[in-house]
Amino acid sequence: MAESVEPEQDWMDRALDTADDTLVAMETLLATLRAFEDVLRQQELSIASSTEYCDNFCQALMHYAGSRNSMEHGLPLLEVYCLSISCFAAARSHLTPDSDRVALVLKRLALSCFELLLSVPENEIPYEAWVQFHHSVQIAHDTLLQYGSTDLQALLQITGEGGAWSNSVLTSLLTGQPTNPEEVNAYISLEGEGFMEMRVKHLEKMGEVAKAVVLAKACTECRFISNQATFRQTFVFLLCHLLPNEEAIMEISRLDCKDVLEITCTLESEGEENHAFILCTTFLTQQLQQQNLYCSWELTLLWSKLQRRIDPSLMSLVERCLQLGAIAKTVLHLLCLVRIIQTEVSPIGCFPFLCWVLAGPFGCKNIRLDIFTHE
Repeated sequence: MAESVEPEQDWMDRALDTADDTLVAMETLLATLRAFEDVLRQQELSIASSTEYCDNFCQALMHYAGSRNSMEHGLPLLEVYCLSISCFAAARSHLTPDSDRVALVLKRLALSCFELLLSVPENEIPYEAWVQFHHSVQIAHDTLLQYGSTDLQALLQITGEGGAWSNSVLTSLLTGQPTNPEEVNAYISLEGEGFMEMRVKHLEKMGEVAKAVVLAKACTECRFISNQATFRQTFVFLLCHLLPNEEAIMEISRLDCKDVLEITCTLESEGEENHAFILCTTFLTQQLQQQNLYCSWELTLLWSKLQRRIDPSLMSLVERCLQLGAIAKTVLHLLCLVRIIQTEVSPIGCFPFLCWVLAGPFGCKNIRLDIFTHE
């Protein structure tokens, strides 16, 4: 069994403090992975043997790379992934496609490698290292392609371009230059949802929220992305970070009300109450100003719930309703606010607001208010 394979030395605890340590650790890691492959070759092709190899492969890689900081050990870790990709590709002919672990390990290997490329500044990776890494990925990709796997395709293109941010379409998109929608879709399709999610998160982490918004929006508009809902939520969430930016407000106002309701509820359930409230308030304000009545009651009700959660004071709720009422341009929106106060405060407490509505610029004296009474 593969568990009986003994590494030449205890490489798991070896630190990457010196170049010699790095070289020795790489040699022992290579010996360990090859030992796993030797055991695999001696076994019949099966789900059990493939799963065992994948588990041992991941454990070895995690012990070596899991505790290393990408900023401090960027180049050594790049060499580790280069070695690991080559070893996994070499063992592929002895792995059955019936094991889910095979595809999963390869996908995670590509994502982990890409995450490293995002974390390490490109100018810290020597040209020779880029060439070597690209060559290794090319060989591994050609091997895996024989088994129908294209998991390394995006990684191959990135290494061939010389950096994680060197793609011309991506550069044009993030810098606001004119782009061809078909080229953008083709680029997003090539890298896939996993790489795109990591790019957006990395941009947000680095404080490049505006660029993250642009990329997330492009993903929501790409017909090749199956999970557009996730990118749409990320896009809206990031827009909230840009408020009160005028462009962000306009982007939010163009959203569908049902999408806003769904995303707001999702943010609330995930503990992002402040962002949920900001989103809901911004969209409701725009809806009032644009006289948009679509889902107006549902939106107003959700806003009131978030308002009470952010600030339980009834007086604050009434004041906010008055502020919103001052910019409302339709009778229905005003009556929604009346209903909120009537429900939360009481008919008596609602009386001043009702008087304000009835005496307002809409001439509401003939409006039936019984539709808003309690059952």
